[in-house]
Amino acid sequence: MISIDAFSPILGHVFSHPLIGSYGLPHSDSTFGPEVQWLWDLWFWVSVFFTVLITGLAVFFCIKYRFRKGIREVADPSTDHNTALEITWSVIPLIIMMVMFVLGFKDYMNMQTPPSGCYNIGVQAWQWHWQFTYPDGAATNTLYMPVNTPVKFSMTSKDVLHGFWIPQFSVQRDVVPGRTMTVWVKAVHTGHFVLQCSEYCGDGHSEMRANVDVMPIPAFKKKLAQASDIWIHDGKILPLSVVGKKIAALEGCLGCHSVNGATGTGPTWKDLAGSHVKLASGQTVVADYAYLRQAILYPGHKMVAGFNNVMPNYYTTFGGAAHKKHRKLDAIIWYINTLSSHANKASRPPVPDYPGKPAAPRSASPKKIAAAAPKLPAAAAALALVAEGKRFYASMGCIGCHTVNGSPGVGPTWKNLAGSHVKLTNGKTVVADYKYLRFMILYPGKKVVAGFQPIMPSYTDTLAGAKNKKKLDSLIWYINSLSDKASASAEPPLK
Repeated sequence: MISIDAFSPILGHVFSHPLIGSYGLPHSDSTFGPEVQWLWDLWFWVSVFFTVLITGLAVFFCIKYRFRKGIREVADPSTDHNTALEITWSVIPLIIMMVMFVLGFKDYMNMQTPPSGCYNIGVQAWQWHWQFTYPDGAATNTLYMPVNTPVKFSMTSKDVLHGFWIPQFSVQRDVVPGRTMTVWVKAVHTGHFVLQCSEYCGDGHSEMRANVDVMPIPAFKKKLAQASDIWIHDGKILPLSVVGKKIAALEGCLGCHSVNGATGTGPTWKDLAGSHVKLASGQTVVADYAYLRQAILYPGHKMVAGFNNVMPNYYTTFGGAAHKKHRKLDAIIWYINTLSSHANKASRPPVPDYPGKPAAPRSASPKKIAAAAPKLPAAAAALALVAEGKRFYASMGCIGCHTVNGSPGVGPTWKNLAGSHVKLTNGKTVVADYKYLRFMILYPGKKVVAGFQPIMPSYTDTLAGAKNKKKLDSLIWYINSLSDKASASAEPPLK
């Protein structure tokens, strides 16, 4: 039996002929290129052949058998069908499609099965940014790859469906929230390329791009060594404000918050620190250190007037107990202060910007500022659960019925739900404490909120029981983070 692989060099040579050429695909700089290119060309020219054949025959018959007065005005009788002809035009396309399927499936499996010894790079996607994490802990927004080395990408999304697509590498893979998707590629040439999102993911989809730099292995190692520690450059410790600018770019903050006063998805950082900020609730607050810290850790708690609650909650990791996580948060706030003409002692972090320099005196101590801030879940465990709850909110489909910005939906909004008074269809009014929120998620049809239909499915199979308690509590922690009325009675226990 002749292997299909035997035809690959022949067809590749035929389709590379200048008179035939390739259409629609860019030149590929990966080992997948030749396979994808000649298979694409095969499909293209088979389609061209049958398009010309069928259209040509149709035009020929239209002309040859057109109506002409006095000539064959009465059609000749014909049989109902021609068995041989029908079998022919059914079997031939079937054979062609089966050949195409086998060839395509072979290349697909090759792309999905990374060889042993791959260099592993983690990929995180979110609206509308890419972040790449390397085995040594370095994280970048530009994808750096060693040339002539197979690289495996382990990809996940923090919010919605995205698409990992590098056209010049002939590789594309969906990035699905709640799952780890993998793909691999081996770049054969050094150079600069572009990674694009291939799935429509919201307003900023067209701008969800990242640079891809393929470089020799020594240069690649040097680049990662520079990126592995954001706190140091050329052996010197950087000011926190400089590090904050790096983190803001790395975490995608600058994709939503401008630094020049321009309107964006989120409020501009220009002249923000120390200014007066009007909230959606009608209140006006001062953007001091406590406010800026809260706005980053709990973006849905106090919404700025004129903006929607679209900022993700995963920045809660900056509030953990680890020293560097605290420094990351303070670094961002220092950077925001450098952009503002209103910055003052109260808006700056309690730690010095420059290494070795004492902190500037403040109008209020950090303890007093922290005491004045709303009582929110401060433990690192709670912060992690809030972020986890937002992921479940998207992956479990809650996002389709329950809004988080107060707008109407199929189900009650989660904005200001926790700790509020809720009116039920039976006329009773109950407090949305932890017990109520837990009951409503597990048994949604037994207590129905006034004005809504009992159409929410039961989640007892996936959320009930001791093994699912953490998942259920994380959802309730997320609901609490969205409410100005949240209290200790609405928060899940941390033990």
